[in-house]
Amino acid sequence: MPTIQPSVLTLALLGTAVSSAHAQATPDPLMGCPAWQTLNPGELRAARVGMNRAVFTDAAGKPGRAYVVKGDLLLQGPAVNGRRCSYFVRGGAPTGVGGYLNAMQVQNVPTSPALSGTWKSGTGTLILAKTAAGTWRVQGDALYPTPGGSANLGEVDGTLTRQGGAWQTAADGCELSLWPVGPWLVALDNGACGGLNVTFSGLYTRQR
Repeated sequence: MPTIQPSVLTLALLGTAVSSAHAQATPDPLMGCPAWQTLNPGELRAARVGMNRAVFTDAAGKPGRAYVVKGDLLLQGPAVNGRRCSYFVRGGAPTGVGGYLNAMQVQNVPTSPALSGTWKSGTGTLILAKTAAGTWRVQGDALYPTPGGSANLGEVDGTLTRQGGAWQTAADGCELSLWPVGPWLVALDNGACGGLNVTFSGLYTRQR
């Protein structure tokens, strides 16, 4: 199956409002970090803040105003000079607030070995289950609300195959890849899985 490039992941950040107890708005809410959707999904990891208060900095280490506290969950990019771009995730959704943190401020969250279950993002639902034949199958739906009050819909239904660190499926022109990252699934599609503006791409949290 053709390789899906990370650059097609364009899902908007969800939940931009963040409690002032955890972070304060700044002119640059990501402190120079790129949007997490533009990073290679295979290089993402999950982490938990391990200190009472961790202030996001820019690449040079200059602190900003936004911060996270002990126990907060983060989505992180690859390490660069001992720091990682870190994205505050609240309620299963990236908040749009983040910046650089160093390794001493966080603890790695191992990836869950369990795939089965119902996974949800802001606009999509994916159900992963192992069949009697021992293969993995994904079924799901996504929608895009239109300004007129209706919604464009998309569906995915296919067998998953392992390709490196990703699980992939392709059917009827729709290509979908899934990367388990900590407690989440990162999904990336090719933009051909439904009606106009419908996408399965995003960060998914297990519901059950």
